[in-house]
Amino acid sequence: MSGKSFADIYSQWEKTHDEGHEIAKRARVSDAPKDEGPSINQIRRMTAQDELDLHEMILDDAVPATRSFLDRSFAKGLRKVHIITGKGIHSKNGEAVLRPSIINVCRSHPKVREVTVPKAAEGGSGALTVIFKAR
Repeated sequence: MSGKSFADIYSQWEKTHDEGHEIAKRARVSDAPKDEGPSINQIRRMTAQDELDLHEMILDDAVPATRSFLDRSFAKGLRKVHIITGKGIHSKNGEAVLRPSIINVCRSHPKVREVTVPKAAEGGSGALTVIFKAR
C-alpha cells in the first residue's frame, strides 16, 4: 500500500475534477423537464378534435379542401381529426371516387403520422381518422 488514505486520494482528485459536472454529463440530466405530450396510444383513444365532411363534394373541390383542413388543423396544434368521405355507394358503378383520393392526400401530407378507419361509432368505413405528427 502507498500509505495514502482514501480521503487523501479523493481530496487530490477533487482539485482536478468537477464531480457535479461529470455526474450530470454521464446522466445526461436536463435542466428543464421535457413535456412530450400524450403518447400515440393516448391519441388513438381520444376523440377527434375536429371534423371535415366531404359529402356532396366533387373530387376537384374535396382534394384542396382536405389539404387546407389538414394544414389548418396542424397549425392549430390538433393531434387527431376525422374526415368524412362517405362510402361511395352513390358513385357511378358503386365505386368510391373520393375515398381513395383523400386517403392518398392524407398519407402524402408531410404532417400526417397515420391514417386509419375509425370504429363504426365514429364513422366506420365512411370516414378516416388522421393523426398528426408531434410538433
